[in-house]
This record gives sequence, structure tokens and C-alpha cells, in this order.
Amino acid sequence: MNSNSPEVSIIIRTHNEERWISHCLSAIFSQDFDNFEVVLVDNNSTDYTVEVAKRYPITNIVTIDKFFPGKALNDGIRASSGDYIVCISSHCIPKDKNWLRNLYKNFNISKKIAGVYGRQLPLSYTGDDDKRDLLITFGQDRKIQVKDYFFHNANSMLPRFIWNKFPFDESLTNIEDRAWAKLVIDAGYKIIYEPDASVYHHHGLHQHGSSSKRSKGIATILDKLDEEDIGDLPSSLKPENIFVSSLLLVNDKVDELSLEIKLLEMSINELKSASYVNDIYIASYDKNIAIQFGAKWINRNQSVFNESEMNVEKLLSLSLKDIESKGIFPSVILYVNHHYPFRPYNLFDDLISDLQYMGLSSVFPCFVDYGHYWQKRSDSSFIKIDSSMDSRSSREPILRALYGLGCATSSVEIRKGSITGDNIGVIAIEDYRYTLNSREGGSKEIIENLLNSENE
Repeated sequence: MNSNSPEVSIIIRTHNEERWISHCLSAIFSQDFDNFEVVLVDNNSTDYTVEVAKRYPITNIVTIDKFFPGKALNDGIRASSGDYIVCISSHCIPKDKNWLRNLYKNFNISKKIAGVYGRQLPLSYTGDDDKRDLLITFGQDRKIQVKDYFFHNANSMLPRFIWNKFPFDESLTNIEDRAWAKLVIDAGYKIIYEPDASVYHHHGLHQHGSSSKRSKGIATILDKLDEEDIGDLPSSLKPENIFVSSLLLVNDKVDELSLEIKLLEMSINELKSASYVNDIYIASYDKNIAIQFGAKWINRNQSVFNESEMNVEKLLSLSLKDIESKGIFPSVILYVNHHYPFRPYNLFDDLISDLQYMGLSSVFPCFVDYGHYWQKRSDSSFIKIDSSMDSRSSREPILRALYGLGCATSSVEIRKGSITGDNIGVIAIEDYRYTLNSREGGSKEIIENLLNSENE
């Protein structure tokens, strides 16, 4: 990147894009074309979007209070200095290192080229409506548009001299790109569609948020036709390339000869053998526990950990803040409760893999329970939770969350004080042995007997 006299200024509009901005910027700063600057135009994000963006060498941050898409772009361009302007959505991720060069090369053809826009590809977990629209709209053939004024600012480039003549309309609430394209086409300029300048765009063109049966059918067919380009993830989103910090919470001083110290050692050894776990933290009052097992320590003697009504979610959120204060920024927190001695093989890696490839906020195991349950109401009456007394084949089970076995959650959700978020995935557990917890009545003796039998 050359910020002194950049050839290209990249403008990114943001509003609460904490989940995506690091992946977008990571791909941008990995380009093989390095003569550019990055300007962020942020619409009062209330999450960690700006804080995350500041981890990268962006040139300028412009803050706006009221969002109009054209005005936001114009504000960003006015704060930039490059001869060429790139507009990219903060939730778009360049597919490869040639993205920027492939946009730029088109302006060597003619001074009559007003703009170039690139291909937009769905992620593996993009909804069917959006997947259908993206794959139909953005084809594989490059084209020069003489009359067609379709243009899309989620992934585009234009020369500054063109913008000087034709700035974006600041009064429009949407499709400012289409309105701009009509102006330049009517003025005798041309637009190029460049499929080799591809980005991944998870929500598509219209942000449907739903999936009809027809859309699913079309999307399935298009998946097969374009299988070389979709169904995968950008490199920075793959499980092996994200940063995962695992976190164990230890409440009290642990007796060196107790069952708990043995269970703690077992959990840590499992974490050390996991492929996708980068760091292991123990949040405890005693630093020696972390030292003993080669883990990093989070000091629970700090005053912030002594607030009233402290629960697991609050502890995780405070622990993440402690980790980030040291300049480490995990994408995922893997919460593990060491009181669970038995886990399915490869559980930790499976949780993280599902989280990333399915685009979820959290993934955790659940015990598939066909039991019958009642819940006490505030008025001391009871309500039946399970559906009926029918046989198992005729009713849905209750899924009992086993967060302590391992719960992989996006750091975005942990910062909010949630262990799950809204978009969750479940790994079904049917072996009752995996539900055993040494702190629950009657389980400790069972666990000790099972562990002893395994060692015989």
C-alpha cells in the first residue's frame, strides 16, 4: 500500500459490520496491487466495526450521522486523493489477490470507460433467494455496456475525473449506482462488467432474508452449474485461518489431588490436540493453575470480575475484553467447562468447522432427550413442556443444551454478552455419558468409576 500518493482510493461504507469488516480489509490489504489507500465511511456504528477497522492501516475514517448512499460515497471520495475510486461493501470479501488489478486494468482501454463493476458470488451459506439472484445477475462473460446502465457499487471502480463530472446523487435512499450509471451512459460513456474481479457477498442484491421453494430449486441448479466458483469460503473465513481462543472458567482454588484437577488436565489436553484452537485461556483466581497446564491466564481477581449477578456470559464477555486488551483479537471464543469429562471425538474442531462453513453465530452440542418435562410457573402451577405421551417416532425430542462440552461462538456475540446469538447450530448428542458433569449430584462417583475402568 502506498498512502503518500495513491493511485486508487478504496471507499468502504459501514454500519455495524463488526462481523465482516476484518475479512473485507484482510483481503484488500493482501492484494498484489499496492498503490492504494482505504477510507472508511461509518454511519455511527454501535458495535466494534470501527475498532476492528483500526487494526488495519486505513488512511481515513469519515463519520456520518444520517445515511444516504450517494452522499456517503461522495463524503468518502472527498476525503480521498486517488485518481481512481473503488466502492466496495464492508460485507464483501475479494475472492483473490488479483481483484483490484482486474478492476483497474480496464481503464487502459479507453477514456470513454466511466466505470467497471465486478462479479459478486454467494457464500456457501447464502440464502437461496440471494444465491439465485447473484448467480443469475453476475455471469462469467466480460461485457461492455453501451446502453445498459446496470451498475453495482458493492464492487466497482471509476476514475476521479468522471466522478468530478458526475458525483453520486446525494438525495437518493437507494440505487444511487444505477442512477449514476444512467447519467454516464446518456453522456456517451461506457460501463464494463469484469467477472475476473470477484467478491463474495453473503446477503446478495436484495437482502431477502427468506427462502422460497422456487428460489431453492433454482439455487440448487445454479450451485451445480457454477460449482467451481461457489460452495467454498474466502480464505480468511476458513476454520484453519481464523483465530480461535478457548476459555475455561475456574471458580475456586483447585486441590492438586482432586478429581477437578484431573478433569481440567483432560480438557486442556483435548484442546491442545484440536486443529483449529490457537490459544487456551484459564480465567481463575490462581495463576499457578494456568502455568501448570501451559495455558494463558486471565486474572479473576480484577475488580470487574467481582460485580454482582456474574454469570457465564458476563464472564466470557469480560474475559474477551481482557484478551483484546493485550492486542489479541480472536474471531471465535470456544467456551469449555472442564467438569464434563467425556466428549465426542474431534468435537472442538467440528464445532468450529460448522460455525464457519454454515455462517452461524454459535454452535454447541445438545442431548437429544425424549423424556417428559414439566415447568413451574410464577403462580406455582405447572405446564407440560413435551408434546405428548406418544412413542418416540411420533414426537419431536427436547434438545438439552450442553454448552460446557464446548460452545463455539463468534466474538461479535460474546462482546454483546451472549453465548449463542440468534443464528445457532446444534450438534446432536445421543450418548448419555456425554451429559455427565462432576458438579451434579450423583455424577461424581459415576465419573470416577468410568475413568478408573478406562485406566484398567
